[in-house]
Amino acid sequence: MNKKILGIFFLILFLVIGVPFLAVIKNIIVLQMAASSQEDTPAGPKPPPAPPLLNESNLVGTAWVVKHPQIPVAVTITLNAGGQAVATVPPQFSALAIQMIGTDKLVGTWRVDGAKLIASVDFQGKTQTVECDIIGDRIFFQDREIQRAN
Repeated sequence: MNKKILGIFFLILFLVIGVPFLAVIKNIIVLQMAASSQEDTPAGPKPPPAPPLLNESNLVGTAWVVKHPQIPVAVTITLNAGGQAVATVPPQFSALAIQMIGTDKLVGTWRVDGAKLIASVDFQGKTQTVECDIIGDRIFFQDREIQRAN
């Protein structure tokens, strides 16, 4: 067999199989680097209860950065008027999110009930609801402070 033809065959085989495989590996490495570079807010005791300073009127237009252990990148949640909440991934992960879950943003609802911020989203046929504690001008979920983006 001609060595040139064999070499061209392996080159084409690498381009067809190897390059997409390397792209997937690169995405995994990027996700792992992003996950390891994210500083998780350490779990710890919440501050003592303080009257909530945040309410539906002063939360409109705010954005919060949420890092969940099951998600390799932090998600920004914007609380819009009319009780609409929009969760988005960072732009550099947009294409990957679309590929993995079909979208790079989820739209849900939010409201304040006393010292609780309650947010819900319908995703893949299931409603997910979380209740966060409002302590002063800070928001906590399961004893972890949610960082304000703006």
